[in-house]
Amino acid sequence: MTQSHTEEVLSYAGVDLQMLKAGNGPPLLVLHGAGGNPGFTPYHHALAERFTVYAPSHPGFDGSSRPPWIDSIVAVSHFYLGLVDEMGLDRFSLMGFSMGGWIAAEMAAMAPARLDRLVLVAAVGVKPGNGRIAELFNVSRDDVSKLRFFDTAQVPNYDETYGREMTRAEADVERRNRETAARWCWQPYMHNPNLPHYLTKVRAPTLVVWGREDAIAPVECAEAYGQAIPNSRLRVIDRCGHIPQVEKPREFLDAVIPFLSDPQPA
Repeated sequence: MTQSHTEEVLSYAGVDLQMLKAGNGPPLLVLHGAGGNPGFTPYHHALAERFTVYAPSHPGFDGSSRPPWIDSIVAVSHFYLGLVDEMGLDRFSLMGFSMGGWIAAEMAAMAPARLDRLVLVAAVGVKPGNGRIAELFNVSRDDVSKLRFFDTAQVPNYDETYGREMTRAEADVERRNRETAARWCWQPYMHNPNLPHYLTKVRAPTLVVWGREDAIAPVECAEAYGQAIPNSRLRVIDRCGHIPQVEKPREFLDAVIPFLSDPQPA
């Protein structure tokens, strides 16, 4: 049964934060990537069948305001740790996609005792040793779309979702999202050189999920996360790009739901 979701605005630390929510199980905070909050998608609804899913729009993205003090990935990570305190979530699980995975990783290192489980999906934030993280801010929307997926034929409703021309309002939101992401991720580009050292403090069982053909963050980044986080395991999905939750949703959910549900994952 599809879980209906609610949308509200939470006011905290000078931010009016857009928050989507559904479900009534253990709390799961889901952090979107640099492209913005996709809304409550089929994978959110699937997760909400077992968990209380909180899916905020980051400060400066979509329907959330951006105060001057949130000027980096580290700053927004501190913001979210304060927000979960304000929400009364003593312990919670955390899932982040791409840039949201970077935020999740920083949060896990800052407050290792708070997390039950951590899921990093195609997370930027660590620098690959040989490859590179693709340029996203000085290229066109079409170029970014081509990098997202291994095979667009695998993506439900690709043309309607990613291929159509945006309205003026949608273009304005995308421009604002990109500006905020660039402000947070530009120097050094898409990584924190110190993050691998911080990640040694993470206590939560961690699942790293990646598409083998990811053209934005190479699978080498997944291996770097796995090496840095003590209690972690890696799930690589074949014939899949940077957004496995959309391109390979069944494989994605088959990996993350048992992991998040198991009280003692192997």
